[in-house]
Parts: sequence; structure tokens; C-alpha cells
Amino acid sequence: MSSKLFVNGKIFTSRGTTDLDLQESMLIHDGEVVWVGSETHSLARSRKLECDIEVVDLKNSVVLPGIIDGHTHLVMLGGSLNKVNMLGLSIKEIQDALRFARHSPPDSKMILGRSFLLDALGQRPHRKFLDEVSPDIPVFIDSADLHSTWLNSAAIQAVGITKDTPNPKGGIFEKDSDGELTGLFLETATAEYVWPYLASKLTMEDRLKYLDDTFHEYLATGVTGAVEMALEDLDLEALETFYKRRDNSLPIRITAHWLVSPSGTPQDRHDRVMTAVRHKERLLKCAPWLRMAGIKIISDGVVDSCTAYCTKPYFDGTTADPIWPRAELLETVALADRHGLQVAVHAIGDAAVDMALDAFEHAIQVNGDIHRLHRIEHLEVVTKESIARLTRLGIVASLQPVHADPVYLPNWQKMVGYDERMDRAFPWSEYVEANSKVAFGSDAPTAPHHCFPNIYTATTRQSGVNPALPPSDDARIRALSKWCVGLDVAIRNYTLGLAYACQADAYSGSLEAGKSADFCILGIDPFRDGVDTLREAQTAVLQTWLNGEVVYQKPGNELPFCESK
Repeated sequence: MSSKLFVNGKIFTSRGTTDLDLQESMLIHDGEVVWVGSETHSLARSRKLECDIEVVDLKNSVVLPGIIDGHTHLVMLGGSLNKVNMLGLSIKEIQDALRFARHSPPDSKMILGRSFLLDALGQRPHRKFLDEVSPDIPVFIDSADLHSTWLNSAAIQAVGITKDTPNPKGGIFEKDSDGELTGLFLETATAEYVWPYLASKLTMEDRLKYLDDTFHEYLATGVTGAVEMALEDLDLEALETFYKRRDNSLPIRITAHWLVSPSGTPQDRHDRVMTAVRHKERLLKCAPWLRMAGIKIISDGVVDSCTAYCTKPYFDGTTADPIWPRAELLETVALADRHGLQVAVHAIGDAAVDMALDAFEHAIQVNGDIHRLHRIEHLEVVTKESIARLTRLGIVASLQPVHADPVYLPNWQKMVGYDERMDRAFPWSEYVEANSKVAFGSDAPTAPHHCFPNIYTATTRQSGVNPALPPSDDARIRALSKWCVGLDVAIRNYTLGLAYACQADAYSGSLEAGKSADFCILGIDPFRDGVDTLREAQTAVLQTWLNGEVVYQKPGNELPFCESK
């Protein structure tokens, strides 16, 4: 049996709603927490254990429960680490980046980029700008929100799209005034054409490497669990292969949601839901390392490209339709609910949020009083009435604070037209006031996977993506600080709140007796020195522990052990 007593620390437990009183000591035994509290009580508890106790002097370090990323895309995140970063670049700067990438290595068969921002380009993206640099090698550049892709002519040809190809349900192959393809593929045009094409070019070993890169990045930043929010066949196969190669475990615990698209017939949608049911049952043997919680539905687009389903027009007078027709959404949610699946609905616009809530209420009406725990992802344009309704229904608000980062907010602000929606941009504190169930996530790779910048933005409304960015001098932007949450709330939303949201709070999410000893030890102290320390906190994790064992150690920062009885 293995026991460790951590002393002289500042331990944030996440176990209560008012737990800013940091604890000084923690006793763990056989991978579980036995006691968290005063050093005197922990020593007394340790004497009752009939085994040697290793004492760890935390040297006044801050300890947090293991972070859980509530919304991520694992293989895509690993792949993005190998793509050319276009965040904040103009068209000319993107062209310069492509020229460099074209010759690194010189035998590239395609060039992959990520994170272009529409407002940073200077004008609407068009394939001609990419063709000027790469007329022969296909170029695919993801938008920062992953809801659109910018392709050059060679990439369009490789995917097999022509100007006569009809738009897919819920998507657009954008065309210019001459009726020619611009190379901008929106929503399901990306999800159902670009993604499958690029996936077909990956080998299993590619996917396994991407997963390995993702897991390493997560452990180095204190993450011990994550929710894969759009799982499909090839990525599930990769996860299961990784699981088997590691002797039936994963580096962190993964909860997955099976992606269900609206395409095809009612029978097609029914079959996709039932596939998730079969995967959920089959993967029970892999829990808690790999389990299927339910399904993911993308009901609308994003504000950034004016495709989120909102009740009011965008700045240019345009409106967007939902990706899922209302009747089909209600039917599919009710089916998944009846089979015990957790449903996560991507809903960014206020009209999409209300339609998702309608679907959940419909499921309750037709399926009756059964156990359920559903989620809405993002909720960027949302009314106070919808927050109250969400709370009453027990729906989890799955939020990604980094989407409100000042790096991205100017384009968001422009798209909604500087109207009253701007004044309610990402109203996180309103969920606290309503006593909603809240979970935080990164939505990586649409934004940085580091969770601490999310926490920093949630508590300050300042940039965790670009710490050098000064506070805005725009009064309306500064006024958004009223929607900030406290440091304790933000951490809890990334730990216990998320464990509840992914139905893992019985064994994770907080440091209390009987739960797994999952935690990270920090080299910063935001409680003493302020939240500004979080801007660089992605490099501040000294150790990450999972099941009572060290799974990440920052080089040169070993914590000494001394044996005791």
C-alpha cells in the first residue's frame, strides 16, 4: 500500500461553494484522498494507516484539483499543433507564412494552416490570394472557430467540389459575384467535405501521434480529464488503439460525445443515435479511461461568420438559419434521451439556445421522469430568460471563456452590430446568480487548449491568448467586466462543475475523502499575488498527479520526499 502526506501547502479543494479557505495538508492512500484539512488532523489520520508514509513538503505551493477540459477535440488539437498558425494575420502575412511553409519541408504534398480571423484579413478570403503563393499544392486553412475553411483552387479540386455542387444541408460553398467559388467553405461544407477528405489522408500512426501530443500538452498544464465533443469512427478507433497499447488505460480520462449530423433521412439520424448507444454499452469495460456519454449536435454556426442562429439580424442585415430544422432536432434529442444518452447541443445564437431548450422540454414531456443530464455548448448570445429556463430544467451551461478573449471579441462585436447584444456578450456571472450548473472548457483547437488563460479571461475579461494586449479603451468593452466571475468560481467550473457535467463527480473534480487523488501543483499563487499571474500560468504547473501518482514533472522542479512512519 502507498500513502503520501502533503504538508505546508495551499490546497484549493473545489468541494464547496465557499471554499476560499485554502487547506494546508492532504493525505492520500492507494490513489485516493483520505483527508484534506489542517496538518494536525492529517498527521492524526496518517498514524491510523498501517504502512509507511512519504511526506511531501509543498513549500507553500498552491494545489488545485485536476483540471478537466469540458469541451475539446483531441485528434484535431494534436493536428493543430503541427499546422501553420495564422491567428491575427493579414492576407499578406498569410501569404508570407505560406511561402515559408511551402519549403518546410520541401516535399510537402499539402499545406495546413489554422486560426485565421475574418476581421484580421483586411478583406473577404478568396482562393486567388492562396493561389498566388501555391497554385499547385493544396492549401487548407481553418478559421479560428473551426466553422469554416479557406481553400485554394488545388484544394477545392482535391476535395471534388465545383461551382455546380449544391450546398450541403446547413452549409455553404461561398461564391463571388461572378458565381465562382471563393474557396470559403462554411459550416457543414467544412464538416462534411473538408474534414473527411483530410481525415482520409491520415494514417493510424498519424492519429496516435496527435493523441500523444495532446495528452502530453494536457498533463503539462494540469489537465487530468477531458470531454471529446465530436467523436467519429476513425478518431474512436485511434483512442481505442491508444488505450490497448497502454495496457488498457489512457494518460488522462476521456469522456466522449458521438457527433450526429442532420444529413440524410430520418432513418439515417436514428441510426447515428443508435450507434452512440452501442458504443456507450461497448465502452463500459474501458471506463473510466474511455467512455461514451452521449451525442453532440451542432444546431447553428458562429457569430464570427454570421452563421449563428439569432433572433435579430447581423450588422449587414443578414440572418442565418439553424443547421438543424426544428422538428428534426426535437425528434433526435427525444430519441437520444429515451436511450439514456447525454445530449450536448452546440447553440451560440439566442434563437438556437431557445430551440435547444424546446428540444429538451419536448424530451421531458415525451419520455417522462427518467434520469437525464443534458448540456448546451457555448451560449454566446443568450437572454436572461433563457438562463433562468436552462437552470429550471437542470441543463448544464457549458461555456468557453476564451471565446470572449479580446483577441476574438472585436470581430464578434462587429458582427452583432454593436447593439444591445454586445452589452450582454458572454454573461458568465448571470449563471452564478441564477445558480445554474456550469462547466468550463477550451473548445481546443478553436482556441488555446491551456485552461488557465480561460480562467484569467473569465475573471478579468482581459486577454489570456495574448497577455501583452493592453486593456481596451472602449467603454462598452470595459463595461463587460461586470460579467466576470471570481477566481474560486472559475476554478470550480473547471473541476467539480465539469466533473458533474460529464457525470464523473463521484470520483473526480474535487479533493475530498474517497475521490481519486488527481491534482496539480503550481509555481504561482493567484490567491496571494492576484489573477494576473494566470496570464502565463500554462507554464506554471510543477507537477500533475493522477490516481495518486506523478504523471507530469516540470524539468528542474522536483519536490523532495522524505520518508516517515
